[in-house]
Amino acid sequence: MNDVLISGGTVISPEATMPGTDVLITDGVISQIGPGLAGELSGGRDVERVDATGCLVIPGLINAHSHGGTTGPLFSSAAAPLGRGEAVSNLDRHLADGVTTVVNVCGFGLPTDIPEHELDVRLGTTHLPSAVVAADAVDGAGLDDTHRAMSAEQMLQDGALLLGEIGSGATLGGGVAAYRYVPDALEPLLGRRIDPATATALIDSLVGLTRLAEPDDATLAQALDEAGLPASAHAAVREAILTYAVAPVQASLSSFAEAAELSAATGRPAVFHAAAPSVARLLELAQTTDARIIAGHMNHTSFTADEAVHWSRQLRAAGAILDVSSLDMVRARKLAAPEIADALVKEGLVDTLSTDYAGGAWEPMLGVVQHWVDEGYIQIPEGIAMCTSTPADVLGLDDRGRIAVGLRGDVAVVSEADVCDVRTVIVEGRVHDFR
Repeated sequence: MNDVLISGGTVISPEATMPGTDVLITDGVISQIGPGLAGELSGGRDVERVDATGCLVIPGLINAHSHGGTTGPLFSSAAAPLGRGEAVSNLDRHLADGVTTVVNVCGFGLPTDIPEHELDVRLGTTHLPSAVVAADAVDGAGLDDTHRAMSAEQMLQDGALLLGEIGSGATLGGGVAAYRYVPDALEPLLGRRIDPATATALIDSLVGLTRLAEPDDATLAQALDEAGLPASAHAAVREAILTYAVAPVQASLSSFAEAAELSAATGRPAVFHAAAPSVARLLELAQTTDARIIAGHMNHTSFTADEAVHWSRQLRAAGAILDVSSLDMVRARKLAAPEIADALVKEGLVDTLSTDYAGGAWEPMLGVVQHWVDEGYIQIPEGIAMCTSTPADVLGLDDRGRIAVGLRGDVAVVSEADVCDVRTVIVEGRVHDFR
């Protein structure tokens, strides 16, 4: 019998906060919860002990919107996959941040693309006809014949937890287009790499953030001048924007309807890329279908704070789950800032927390929780629920997300003073110490 005893901490599970409470995990399952278990186990049994004095004992986090944790195609553009070492390194970072279950939603990965790791790594699927068309319009380098032959229906049967991410900044002219594809295309011509903010401004100047306008060359010329770029680059910039931020959008939006139809038919949730180009289509589907919709990263940088609140209220009324992603908004703030997420949480418009990818620079979900606690927007149990019990309920993972007898022994021990300070993570009874 393999026993792990977590003693002396304050247990936080959505239903209760229990100071001075011990948790016993036996053979990977929570077997006892209560005060004084350390004394009861003093005789004879071989117990691995975790001292949680001065700490909070919380359920292992469930990150339902991540990228880069497999060796499958990357993003909705099905870019060339990461190497195994980089994928494992990304998973290691999640583990150190308190995550015990991670869902990779690049969308085109297969079970064989999941590297061996301590985390429970699950997949989303976007093996949908229009999603493949959108990927090929931008990239598609990561798709081999096996990936192309797979269907979303089969993936769900084979264990994919959800549909998604449906669309992304890679095929809807958003973050990935701005920090990867457009800068990649222009770097040889310009002799330097433009930053994501400049790329976003150029895209917006030509076609508008909603991708509905006809190309406006006069406004693009002005944006080039404001960015200090030569007028001679106009044609190349225009071509890059039309190729990577416009051409795939219609196919990507068409995949929204395909995913909603399959979600309604199967009852499985679908996480959609919520941003300025896609949110109106997403709201329409939420209002007119029985799809189980997760509006991914409602703090997307294509929204203003007021717009995010406006759309979130309507999506919530239509039954959608509202997700906020940490991105890099708490510390680095190179791709995102906290103002939009702050506006949403102050209005009670956040259901779940995730990381997304942020070009590989994502920050811990618990960093967002601590930021909101410090600002007085929420209490710690509410924030913990956003990345444990609520995603468990949404994904149908009824064996985790809470600290309760009979559930998986997925637990994180974090500092009471700063929940982002993760001391120990236990995955199905296996202890990982980060002190």
